[in-house]
Amino acid sequence: MISYNIKVNLRMSDNRLSVSACIELQKADMIKGFEMLLTSDAEVRSVRSKMNHKWINIPYDFTGKDTLRLTIPPALASSQELTIDFEYTLPVSESEDLMILDRGHRWYPLILDQIARFKLTAEVPCDYVVFSAGNLVEEKTFPEYSQFIWESKIPVFKIPLIVTKTGIYKETVKEIDGKKIYLYSSTIDEKTGKKIVSEACRIFKFFSGFIGEYPHNRLTLIEIPGLKGINIATALLMLGSTSIDEFKKGYYRGLHFSIAAQWFAAGVFFKFFGKGFWFLEVSLPHYLRLMYLEQTGGRDAFDKGLQRGLDAYKKIAGTDKDVPIIEVDFPNTREKGMVIYGKGPWVLDRVRNLIGDENWEKFLKDIYKDFRGGILTYDEFKKHLSKYDKDGSCIIRLERWLTETNVPGD
Repeated sequence: MISYNIKVNLRMSDNRLSVSACIELQKADMIKGFEMLLTSDAEVRSVRSKMNHKWINIPYDFTGKDTLRLTIPPALASSQELTIDFEYTLPVSESEDLMILDRGHRWYPLILDQIARFKLTAEVPCDYVVFSAGNLVEEKTFPEYSQFIWESKIPVFKIPLIVTKTGIYKETVKEIDGKKIYLYSSTIDEKTGKKIVSEACRIFKFFSGFIGEYPHNRLTLIEIPGLKGINIATALLMLGSTSIDEFKKGYYRGLHFSIAAQWFAAGVFFKFFGKGFWFLEVSLPHYLRLMYLEQTGGRDAFDKGLQRGLDAYKKIAGTDKDVPIIEVDFPNTREKGMVIYGKGPWVLDRVRNLIGDENWEKFLKDIYKDFRGGILTYDEFKKHLSKYDKDGSCIIRLERWLTETNVPGD
């Protein structure tokens, strides 16, 4: 995947969302076909590509739920780069004041483990507003509709589409180092909203200095009723009711983790379901959250946070419910969560202690610089770490800690 140029048109009277998705891809020579994910609810009008100023229809069919099989015509078989235009419509609820289409809804054609740049142009009724990942680069109001253009020139993993009526959300905004943090909320009072944005700015500033400059000009935080936890996208955090309740009480653990993930998970991406994916996707930003805690509350606060997670893991360590970190396929059980959230950060702390604080900071800056907007594999993670591992002992221990169960020794 190289890039998306998606145009959506919402007309509530039609109960349909019209979508035009132009996708640039690189493909292997002479490939005859491939699959993309797209919701089976889509009413596809056409799939085609242009060659020598002539449109060529691309045969397609749904081979299973949300799986679209494309057959490459002979005329396009040898092309290494391919631009495909999809035209389709999606059903929407007539009375919907808030519409959320995320990657899991398969509302746009995608390949499961790939990232891409995007531009999203949305035309909606005048009394609606649109949010997405990346930057809001243009907003216009016409007599009959409003237009919003969201864009990221750096690849992203998912492209959410949030459409809501104007007036539902209150906006709180604050600038930090030339970037803006926006909070859109419906249940938070003005004083609490300012506290949340100020806390977001503080941790944002910490990671900008510690790891590297944030590439987008804004970070959007939006409250989503009924959502649990926080849904993380690039430059966009969808805040669920449980997280909002915690923020109101002054507890920002979820906010700290989600903003740390803007650097590693939604800035540097990891090979989806590849070796060590959950260790890098969750344990690393969780450890970075603890480092922010160390910076603001001191080493004692850091140690308590690290130990709290490790103590939770120790309850299942060495039992038949324990599993090596590297073998966690999905943290869909309490025990797997303990491994990723408790043991994983402890392993990273051991790595940091072995190479030293100065090298640890250089290591993080190094991989962020090299892989921002790209996909980092576990093997590349080790390769970069080896630059700061003089005798190779750190890599050997890391491998053992990740492949063994129980609380490892030295």
